[in-house]
Amino acid sequence: MWNIKKTMSDGVTVPEIDILYDKGIKSGSTGGKILGAGGGGFILFYVPRNSQEDFELKMKDERFLDFKFEKHGTKIIFVEN
Repeated sequence: MWNIKKTMSDGVTVPEIDILYDKGIKSGSTGGKILGAGGGGFILFYVPRNSQEDFELKMKDERFLDFKFEKHGTKIIFVEN
């Protein structure tokens, strides 16, 4: 899907995203999702359990963010008055 979406417009991606995505796939991910926009964000990679240790070693120069899925949907976690 990503390769199809990239053909829709020149502004869909930048070389840095393509390089990181390709590196993730070559490191054992079976797919990824770009999250965020406007010059900042994340790539969420799906990596099968049996490939995760190897993936982390190959991607050691990249920044990782620990997270967990929430069972109860979205919640307001910060309110600024």
